[in-house]
Formats: sequence, C-alpha cells, structure tokens
Amino acid sequence: MAHLAVLTAKPDLPLYAGLKEAARAAGHTLTVLDALRLAAVSDPPGVWDPQHGAPLAGVEAVLPRVGNWRPDSILAVLAALEASGVPTLNRPAPIRRGRDHWRTTLALAAAGLPHPETVAGSEPETLAAAAAALVGFPCVVKQRRSRMGVGVIRCACRAELEAVLDTLWRLGEEVVVQRFCPPGGVTRRVLVLDGEVLGATEHRAGPGEFRANAARGATVAPVALGVAEADLAVAAAAVVGLDFVGVDLLLDGDRWVVGEVNPTPGWKHFAAATGLDVAGRLVEALARRAVPP
Repeated sequence: MAHLAVLTAKPDLPLYAGLKEAARAAGHTLTVLDALRLAAVSDPPGVWDPQHGAPLAGVEAVLPRVGNWRPDSILAVLAALEASGVPTLNRPAPIRRGRDHWRTTLALAAAGLPHPETVAGSEPETLAAAAAALVGFPCVVKQRRSRMGVGVIRCACRAELEAVLDTLWRLGEEVVVQRFCPPGGVTRRVLVLDGEVLGATEHRAGPGEFRANAARGATVAPVALGVAEADLAVAAAAVVGLDFVGVDLLLDGDRWVVGEVNPTPGWKHFAAATGLDVAGRLVEALARRAVPP
C-alpha cells in the first residue's frame, strides 16, 4: 500500500473525491493536502505542518495541482517536498514553464514544434507595432498565465489591439500576442501521462465565440487522433517537461498546432465524454513513483 497525496490550494474540489476512491480501490491511501496550510522549509528541506506542530511525514508520492490561486505558495511547498525526497508527478520548474504562455512558446519553438507565431513585451505601443509587423490581424492577446479562456481577447485591427494592450498595461498584466488560427472555435484537448496519450476530446465553441473552452460552454466530444496529432501532443509534453499534461491543439487551416500546454488539467468533462478512468490512471502513475519513507 502506498501513501499518496494531492497538493492543492483548493482541497474541497469534487475532483479529488474521485481520486480518493480510485486510490482506495487500488489498495492505497490518498490525502488531499491544503498547500496554504503548510510551510516550506529550506534547510533541511521539508514541509512543516503547523496544525500538528511537526514536519509533514508519510507522503510517498504527490500530485501537484497548481492553479491561479496562490501558485507560488503551492510551488514553494512542492519544491520543498521534492527536495526532501518525495517524488512528484510534474516537477516545479516544468509547471512554471507550462503555466507561462511565453515560456511554453520558447520551448516549442526551440524544438521546432508548430505553434502560433507569438510576440511578447510590455509597453503597449511597442508590442502593438511588433504584433502588426510579425503576427498580423486578427490576433489574440493572452495574459501570460491565463487559463480556461479568461484573459484571452481577439483583436481585429491595430486600434483594437492598442486599446486592449493599454488597458492590460495599466492593470499591470504581462501578455503575449499570437496569430489567430482560423477558423477558430475548434480545439482538441489531449491528455498525456508519462509520455502516453490517454485520449482526446474535441471542443467546439458556441456561436459568436472563438474560445473553445468547456468552462465557457463549448461542446465536448471524444475524438480519435491521427498519428501525427498524437505525436505532436506527446512531443509538446516532453519539451515542456511535464509528466501529466493537457495539450490543446488548435486547428490552423488544414493542420493542427500546439495552442497551449496545461500542467494542471482538469478531467471532469474529458472523463464524461470519453469514459476513461483518468483518476485510476493517475493513481497508478503515483503508485509507480512511490518511495516508502
């Protein structure tokens, strides 16, 4: 029996009940750790549990779930766990890379993987000029750590782009600008675990919407990937360095390109559409990594 854990800032999410049940069915235990109630310790590396007044002990492998709520706090605890010898399904540095659209783009570009042309910068007029010259219109502005379609805005012309960039600049947001991939509104979410494609779903946005996110009402259906698409998703996961990842492929004319790489993918809609036991596969992957304390 392995003692497994999930590290999250939102321990009450219904998703984790399924993980607990999958662990129990496999003969393991799984604890959901609230990362915001733990403290990372640098020397000797470890995690302090204030509720028990003692170092956190007994965790043999951990699944990190790093969303947009206090990500650096979670990653500090995760790094301390890893430094103390606890194996993790997704290491801190690749998570940071996958959470940042610009860092992801650099990794994809270095590996020669197809992705939308992208520019980054801060000052609005400078970035708008670069986007107009190198990306063209329409284009898409993304907050660098946007998820679920939030902070993703399509701009049809330079005037729109400058207005959006100016607003985000004043709010202190860091952004990228990417080429819009026509026709828009169609993506494929591919779940990759330990270099293997678990399955894929196709998401189609509703009328008038280009963001094909399930959280924004897109339809989700299972889809069979071609060899090239599957290989592209696995390659994207590898170059970013993630063991468990959701790779979003965008339809770009007659080909598929890598739109985003999500190091903390949900699987509620995916599992409902495909019937795949994602929780069970995650428990298996954690158990393979488990190192008795």
